[in-house]
Amino acid sequence: MDIYARKSVTRKGARNTELSINQQIADGIAWGERNGYRPRFVWVDNGISGSKDVHRPGYDAGLGALGAGVTRCLWCYKLDRFSRKGALAVLTIMDRLEGRRIFFGADGLDTSRPGDRRMIMWRAEDAKEFSDQLSERVGDTWRHSKDAGFWLAARVPYGLRKSTKTRKLKIDSSPAIPGQVDGQTKADVVRRIFRECENGMTGPKVAQGLNADGIPSPGGRKWTPTHIYKILKHPAYIGFQPSSDWDDREDPIHRDSKGKRVRVGEAVVTEAQQKRARAKITGRTALLGVRPTKKGVRSIPRSRLAGLLFCAGCGYVMIKQGMSYSCRHKLRAVGCTNPASVLAEAAELIVFEAWVSRLVASEPDDALIEAVAARWLASNRPEVIADRKALQDRVDNAKAALEDLVAARYKRKEFDGPAGEFYPGLLAEAEVELKAAQKALKAVPERSGDIGCLLDSVLVCEAWDHAPVEKQRELLGLALDGVCVRRKFAAGRTQVTPDRFHYAWAGAPRVIEPEQPKTKKGKKPKKKAAAAQFAKAA
Repeated sequence: MDIYARKSVTRKGARNTELSINQQIADGIAWGERNGYRPRFVWVDNGISGSKDVHRPGYDAGLGALGAGVTRCLWCYKLDRFSRKGALAVLTIMDRLEGRRIFFGADGLDTSRPGDRRMIMWRAEDAKEFSDQLSERVGDTWRHSKDAGFWLAARVPYGLRKSTKTRKLKIDSSPAIPGQVDGQTKADVVRRIFRECENGMTGPKVAQGLNADGIPSPGGRKWTPTHIYKILKHPAYIGFQPSSDWDDREDPIHRDSKGKRVRVGEAVVTEAQQKRARAKITGRTALLGVRPTKKGVRSIPRSRLAGLLFCAGCGYVMIKQGMSYSCRHKLRAVGCTNPASVLAEAAELIVFEAWVSRLVASEPDDALIEAVAARWLASNRPEVIADRKALQDRVDNAKAALEDLVAARYKRKEFDGPAGEFYPGLLAEAEVELKAAQKALKAVPERSGDIGCLLDSVLVCEAWDHAPVEKQRELLGLALDGVCVRRKFAAGRTQVTPDRFHYAWAGAPRVIEPEQPKTKKGKKPKKKAAAAQFAKAA
């Protein structure tokens, strides 16, 4: 005979009532001696669930030996130790055991006895039902605690600590270097990481500086870029509950059943700081990856119009090389029949003057001004945009649910017959949810950004002259989605004129007609889809 023993994962704080592996094996050996069996091998699965679709090496090996005829009997302490997948899983195994048997010791059930077959099926279903109920209760408790803003993970993010009373996160003011009371705290180190990344330092450089100062990492060893990237993205540092698998999600913040972001404690940095620091890092490296997507600081844009200029001939981004912005296909000599090229100094001046003129000439209720204000808020006050968007999503979902319910009643006829008595109650619930969502959205006032300085030509020109290149590019991006540059067809050096530039302003439809090349008399130029490609690329 072979013996199979299994013990599940013990949940923290739960009372462990399962028989240990050694006790199960001892019972199996004693049963074998009483029934004339010699124990051949013991198969063990320790800390593995019997209800989930996970690989159980001991279980598979034990059944394999029994199926191959290596052993004639497989002993298991109890049926719920053998499987919690229900009667069908056990019945499938029983039908293949001709001349062999599985004996469940504590249950006294034997698969070779026809009278035990029905009882085995019942016990298997009982084990599955208990497992499902336990899983549901644990899941409900976990979701409720997470929606309430309690910190549930065993480990607390570096720079934060968990309050034993409230189960919320607080700022950790303990020394970053053990024993150095007057030095930086762990929270100060987190703020330093965000500040240095926001100022343009790379993850490896930040880690190198922390190691040079003798500050131990969260694990007590050396800092690595991965530590930096995880801190930059973790929502707990801005006071929000992280979602499951937060490091793989674009939006790592947990939302409750109503779509609202859940707070988990005190914030170490503001959401705007986190967004700016992440933007600097993600521009040149994978946020949670070890290997950067591009090497060194070469990937940092150094030109004012990087990512804003597009070639009218092919619709793709123009690249600055030397003193000019040029179509990237021109540099490769493939893919564009009318590649554009323009002097960088002249292009930057023309685009800036058009940008200033357009903003100053705009009325307060212009769609461009509204788009600029919204982008300014998204960059400097992202929490305002996120909260309002969550409430708007809740309203949209409630409207969609109500519309679907009405369609089910009158179009799809799903409530004809006995099901019709449930329709009034479901309709009332849907209407209550919609009214509650609309009331919550109405209670949040519309926030607006103060962009008055951008509408004064004198102030904006002074700010432009003193701003770094990166800030200038950010300012242009508030009002511009892109600038389409046409190729010049005159030979030799000619002056760069504004008519070669066509702008895609924020909040306005993109209607761009690229310049067509001159052709011989009597022949029509070929049409190109540069406008559509530009719109897609921008």
